[in-house]
Parts: sequence; C-alpha cells; structure tokens
Amino acid sequence: MTNTITIDGGKSQLRMLLRTPAGRQLGVGPGFSYRPHEDGVERIMAAVRDAAATISRPERVAGVVAGLTGVPGENAERRRLARALTGLLGGPAVVVEDSLLAHAGALGGAGVVLCVGTGTTVLAVAADGTHARLDGWGPHLGDRGSAYAIGLAGMRAATAAHDRVGPETVLVDRLVAALGGSDLAALQRYYRDPELVPRTASFARDVLDAADRADPVASRICAGAATDLADAAQAATARLHLDGTERRVSYSGRLLAPGNVLHRALSAELAARGLPLVAPRAEPLDGGPTLLDGTGPYARLLAHQDPGGAA
Repeated sequence: MTNTITIDGGKSQLRMLLRTPAGRQLGVGPGFSYRPHEDGVERIMAAVRDAAATISRPERVAGVVAGLTGVPGENAERRRLARALTGLLGGPAVVVEDSLLAHAGALGGAGVVLCVGTGTTVLAVAADGTHARLDGWGPHLGDRGSAYAIGLAGMRAATAAHDRVGPETVLVDRLVAALGGSDLAALQRYYRDPELVPRTASFARDVLDAADRADPVASRICAGAATDLADAAQAATARLHLDGTERRVSYSGRLLAPGNVLHRALSAELAARGLPLVAPRAEPLDGGPTLLDGTGPYARLLAHQDPGGAA
C-alpha cells in the first residue's frame, strides 16, 4: 500500500483521509462555500490546511484526490487548486466533483448513485466509462428530493396549516421552535440568516421524524421526495441504457439513513421500476484509491473531470 490522501469537502465540513502502510488517519477542517468577490480556491485551501494540521503527514504521497461540493467550474481555477494541493500535500493531485468520489465509494463500478444532502446530484456510470449527471442545479433551480427541498416543503406546509389554509400537521409547532417564534422578528432573523439554505435543509430532519410518527402531511412530503429521486435514477439509467448488473442504484449522504422513512419510500419506488436499491459499499472517502488507481470505468471520468491535466 502506498501513501494516498483523499479529501471530501462540502459546506458543513471538510474531511481528509491519509492512508499509509501503517494505517489510516482522519483530519477534519471547516466547510466552505463561495462568496461574492472572494477567491474560492483560497477558501478551499484554508479548509484543507486546517484539516492537514490535525494529522501527521509524510513528506511525499503517491497521489491526492479531492472531491468537492464547490469544485471550481473554470478549468484554469481547477488546475490552480490542484497545483496548490500538490504543493501542500506532497503528491500529484486531481480535483473532481464530490459526486464522482461518492460514486467510487458507494459502487466502485457501473450503476447510479444518488448524492442526497443539502442538494441533490445524480451520477450514472456505465461499464465503459460513459456517464450522465443529473440535477445539481442548486436550491432555486433543482435539488429535487434533497434535504433543502424536503425542509422547504415542510416549512411551507407548516405555515399553510398555521394560517388554516392547509391540513393540520405537527410541523407547525416544530417550525415555530426552529424559527424561535412566529412573529416578525423571528421571520426577519430567518430571512437575514447568511446560512439560509442549510438552515432550511436542517428542517428536513423534523419532516422525516414527523413522517416516522405517521403525520400525514410529512409522510406525503417524504413520498414526493422519494418519487423525485426515483425519477432521476430511472432517467439516468435510461440515458445510458444501463442493463443487467449495471441497473443498480446506491446512495450517499446522511439523509438516506438505512431504514428511515425516506429510505423505505425510495426503495419501494425503485423496486416498482425494476431498479434495486443497494447499500453503499463504503463512504466517499473510501472512493479515493479507486479513483487514483483508475480502476473500472473511472479512468475515462477522471479525464473528463480534469481536461488539460490537473497537477
């Protein structure tokens, strides 16, 4: 086994996994999101430096793969980030979208992976390396079935019930608690919160809990989210004409905890479409070596993610 580093970076936190012949070390740094008029590469590097400071690193590593939620969209910026990672961590670095890291961890080969967190991204990969990416449009344009979508639907259902223009639901009391009240001051604090999107997404936990307790409104919201996710998986499967053992669906993200109401609903939706829902074989951090080795269908995907060479 050679020394490798895998980075899984998102809005809530950044995690770094160092693998050496002696074992594994996990480092944690802050999450990051882009802000107007700010150098996004430097913000990512600041989080990486914080995580790197928490582990004992060798001077050289065989390779670094960084799967990032906020991966730079411009090729020049992505290459600049890869060079900075190479210089800091002591090995050739490649920067990819977090969905690719999640796919390699969950399946390690052909199939569809639903990356469901604050947002939603769906990545389908065929055995020959052809691939299709769905959603990832963000909270205003997409993210169907995501924590944000579920949380927002729950909040809207709660306000409708509060105003008595919608069916009763226990989500009313939960929303008032989450907002710290239902008066103007509470609403202003909510809308002025710079973390408005993740705060809205966090209400998904209340919706799932209410659905588990048989609240009909919350149950309908979860059923709708499961349908949205199953629709995306089916569309991705059809786009690549996946067949046989390629017709499998897995997932990444804490929202789809095995056995919870959303997981059960999604499993039933997929089964009705002839698509089995399989448990992820590992978490995204464990997808790093698979990508670095270029095993299975991933060599072609890495070339697509890193045009012109990263390091």
